[in-house]
Amino acid sequence: MCHIIIHRDNHPGLGEKPTRLEVKHLTCPLKPGDYLRVHHTPRRFPEVHRVDWSRKVNESNLEEPNPGVIVYENVDKGYLVVNKPSGVPVHPTVDNILENVVAAVGRALVSKQKNNHEWIYNISINVTDCKTSSSGIMDKEDISLPSRRKQQSGGNQKNRKKKKVDPLIYVATPQRLDHNTSGLFVVATRKEFAAYFAKLLRVKTEAHLRSGVVSNSNNNTSFGQTVDGNVQKRYRCLVCIQPGNRKNENGLPSSLGEEVERLNQFVNNKAIIRHWLEPNYRAPHVYSENYSKDWLECLLRITKVGKVIPVDRSCELSKMLWSSDGGTMPPQCKAVAELEVELMTGRAHQIRGQLSAMGFPICGDAVYGGVAHHNGDTSPPPIHSESPRTQEQRASRYTNSDKLALQCCALQFPDLNYTINNKGELVPVQSDRINKFQLETAWWTPFLSVDYGSFSGSTTNLDDLSIASTLRRSTSTLIEQNEQENVKEIIKTILPTAVRLSPGANKYVIIRATSQGSKEVKWFVKSASSMECGGPYHADVARDLLKELSRANYNTVVCGGGRIDYDAAKNVAHVYGFSYGFGKGDHEFVSLLIEKEGIRATFDNSDVLY
Repeated sequence: MCHIIIHRDNHPGLGEKPTRLEVKHLTCPLKPGDYLRVHHTPRRFPEVHRVDWSRKVNESNLEEPNPGVIVYENVDKGYLVVNKPSGVPVHPTVDNILENVVAAVGRALVSKQKNNHEWIYNISINVTDCKTSSSGIMDKEDISLPSRRKQQSGGNQKNRKKKKVDPLIYVATPQRLDHNTSGLFVVATRKEFAAYFAKLLRVKTEAHLRSGVVSNSNNNTSFGQTVDGNVQKRYRCLVCIQPGNRKNENGLPSSLGEEVERLNQFVNNKAIIRHWLEPNYRAPHVYSENYSKDWLECLLRITKVGKVIPVDRSCELSKMLWSSDGGTMPPQCKAVAELEVELMTGRAHQIRGQLSAMGFPICGDAVYGGVAHHNGDTSPPPIHSESPRTQEQRASRYTNSDKLALQCCALQFPDLNYTINNKGELVPVQSDRINKFQLETAWWTPFLSVDYGSFSGSTTNLDDLSIASTLRRSTSTLIEQNEQENVKEIIKTILPTAVRLSPGANKYVIIRATSQGSKEVKWFVKSASSMECGGPYHADVARDLLKELSRANYNTVVCGGGRIDYDAAKNVAHVYGFSYGFGKGDHEFVSLLIEKEGIRATFDNSDVLY
């Protein structure tokens, strides 16, 4: 299969619209100066053939096993809403004219007309770009299906060629959705609706910026309350939680529990998350928390944080989510969580770029850090450090990327009616009715509902996150109470042993203790079995030791944890692993503290649990 593009009398760089050569052009002679481009290996998107673009999502058909994608269709008003699969591009390109939403919907409409016994003998697709705003382009596809008529002999042949043929089928896509993003997507089948919906999208960002929702971080506008009666979209995504990528308030690498807490704070505070997008058409796009002149403002809100599920590269869930040849799970990822995000502005790769900038890349996102490629690389180098040629070569590596865990799960927009103006033209008028569409599940939902059990000997660590967070707060409160009581005599308490190890492979914590009086810093290491400390979590290991140090008027910080395999008979200890609640400890430093107590110690930085 190949596609041939001809630029008549012009080089393609001069901006002239090219012509796609078809079978009917076989007898057309070439002229001097014609420029041909041959795409002998078009990009392929097989997912487009695994669904039925002519049937509704719940409509069964024994003769057609492929599931339907039409969520809603209104022929009179000229639009349909589809559940676009991941891996299907929306618009035709020079190297993909057939395997996209526009062509698939067009073929389905043609098939319906054939079934209605209408004679169709020619299909031509003309692609016209209609600029709608600085943030995007509305790609309009006219699928012209002229009625068959006998050519009359004689007459003015030139005038017949000039006569415009109105298309019997019209397909337009007035919005964008990345090819590896799934979910609700609006397709227009009347040009009047395409113009109406494009206008709604065009003024959406302006309405949000006008409304004051930006400056008020506690704004209570919720999904379902449209701003100026415009489009609202909510997305569902599965993100990687990567502890240690940033410093916490104590200057230590953040733990998994602290990262989950940060996500929940965005929801609890109803915070508007703002970034600035560099105006650059090349991906990956640069999103920054700092304002820069001429950069575009981007706004979103996290409305829900779902269940947090720990993962490692050997677990079944990891294999399900990162199953293609594009790469594997990022090594920093210790858990995944499903988020719901309300998009307030429409920028290129906005949700993907903003979440990645916050440290939560979307699972399967090869461009923004949600995939570790086979060479171990998880993030593209800075854009400005590469030449355009190098960027294009790098972009080609992302063609066969993993499925992106991002879905448009809810969509609403004001309905419309049509009236006739004084020129006899059909004009759309916004009505008071609101169209609402919602998807209950995503392609990854079945994977999250399966109980995979514990992997690599892990314990139920979601409770560990909550207990560790509570323990940090309660220890801080206890210290504040000691200071407020203004004790006249400091109770001289014998400090606990610097290193306490229990035989066997057990969880450990390392604690930094600072004297409230002299500011002297001491370090403590403790490992214990669940039977000894009264629970299976790192927080249980730390609890009693923190209380002892607090009673001795020491401020304490749990600086991390992991596992220590201690052989008391041989007087040997090995330090490894990590803690979900407190993050990974400094295993090398811990081994040195152990050796000070006369125990031979080794370490490694693996994330093995037991």
